[in-house]
Amino acid sequence: MHYSFTLGMIEVLVGQEGHIVKALVDTGAELSIIPEVESIKERLPMRLLNMRLRGIGGQSTAIVGLSENTVLVLPSGDERRIHFFVARGAVHTVIGRPFLSNNGIRLENSQQQGESLCYEESYGRSLCIPICTPESKGWHTGPPRGMEMCNMARITELRNKGLKPKSPLKKVEFDTEEKKLR
Repeated sequence: MHYSFTLGMIEVLVGQEGHIVKALVDTGAELSIIPEVESIKERLPMRLLNMRLRGIGGQSTAIVGLSENTVLVLPSGDERRIHFFVARGAVHTVIGRPFLSNNGIRLENSQQQGESLCYEESYGRSLCIPICTPESKGWHTGPPRGMEMCNMARITELRNKGLKPKSPLKKVEFDTEEKKLR
């Protein structure tokens, strides 16, 4: 039996050198995972491990290490720390539940805007970033195509244009053609 569910994707900066990595945001994942190839490229320090991880569909993946307190920069520019389990093979980078809950990050859903990643920035403003929109319906077996990616350069561009929050909670909503993240 196989399971399928929609996951949003976001671009974050990983490691001391801050390379852009596309990550799935998965509130059901008990671990945050990064592919071994990516961890080598990012030169992440890692404690060696030798274990297997079995996914919800029954597939098994080798976990070869743990990169603790890895720098992760969110689209707002906020720097956080994450513990990545390093996986061998063809896996996606996954930001899991422990990181989300430890950092007060939540997912909000609406019919109009789809799924948004919401959190409070270090200086107190709330920020919501669309990670899966209603326009991107359908089944995806690989990295989602046609989804709006949270692009850091685009967020900076929108902020520089004077994007103003629409709600009293100061959520940033990107709901017009011009303000959609690409």
